[in-house]
Amino acid sequence: MIYDIVMSTENYFHENVSLQAMVVYATNKSRNNRVLNLDKHQAKRSVQGEEHRNKPDSMKQGNNTRNHQPRNEAILPETPERLNPDEIKRELRTKIVGSSVITYEQTTSTMDIAKRIARTGFKNGTVIFAEEQTQGKGRSGHSWFCPRYKGLLFTLLVRHNISPDHLCLFIGTIAVSIAETIRETLQLPAEIKWPNDILIGGKKVGGVIIELERGIKNQSVFLVGIGLNVNTSEKELPKQTHLPATSLAIESHRFLDRISLARALLQDIDKWLSILKDEHFGYITERWKNLCINVGETVTIKDGDAEYTGKVIDISNNGGLMLKLDNGQIKIFRGEHATIKS
Repeated sequence: MIYDIVMSTENYFHENVSLQAMVVYATNKSRNNRVLNLDKHQAKRSVQGEEHRNKPDSMKQGNNTRNHQPRNEAILPETPERLNPDEIKRELRTKIVGSSVITYEQTTSTMDIAKRIARTGFKNGTVIFAEEQTQGKGRSGHSWFCPRYKGLLFTLLVRHNISPDHLCLFIGTIAVSIAETIRETLQLPAEIKWPNDILIGGKKVGGVIIELERGIKNQSVFLVGIGLNVNTSEKELPKQTHLPATSLAIESHRFLDRISLARALLQDIDKWLSILKDEHFGYITERWKNLCINVGETVTIKDGDAEYTGKVIDISNNGGLMLKLDNGQIKIFRGEHATIKS
């Protein structure tokens, strides 16, 4: 097998960004015929009992169906498939997201690389993928582990005019786009645990973190970090986690084409960021609420050193969780500071 060095779709890399890991992909692109082609089998978005009203023009539904496999069929071993920037960008239909795609074989964290690129004249919508992260970052100081070649681990750099006060809404927008991608392409019942965890059947399959950096001329640059378990097997899943873990391959009983999935995900993120830019906040939060497992539940929220218990009644227009306390008071918690206790 022959390996090529790849830096990005445009041989793009700034001199002040150190190359922490060699970026490679296999030129041997043979695929097992059991790999799911998500482009050919995109499924219609479905949330039972729900109708989308007043949908912004930038949102469109898929209209194909999922290819089914027997539920008891084991996941077969696959030859590792590298994430090739050119293949990800091929037929990518986005306005901003994926304007430049960079891949790493291994790095500490794509967020670390993104922080350095943010201080350069990067292309808005640049995406940095890694096949493996040695220090993957999660929310609230948690780490994120995924075996090499088994997930989608990336950071999106985006210049956006949204107020930092709406950072939680930004997180929710990305969480909704991930859940929608999973529902559309695989017809798996992806849900959201406020504010940033992506679940299937109560098990965590992915998550989102967003950090704000200052770029050239003090411009706001949002770093959108996403981790998604794609082809991880049961034995490869981490055991000591605050939520039980799963992967898309486990839930769908098949190996998945990560490149097609990455393309579908970038396209959905681009659509939802367009909705956010157009300030359709109510539409975003309504969709978020419909996908959120916490709405209607009684939860305990930790906010700093204080804890509050009450019933979740809604999600506010800036992404805050609205809790009705036992004394009847309604309190709104922002996702940047508050955490739902497991």
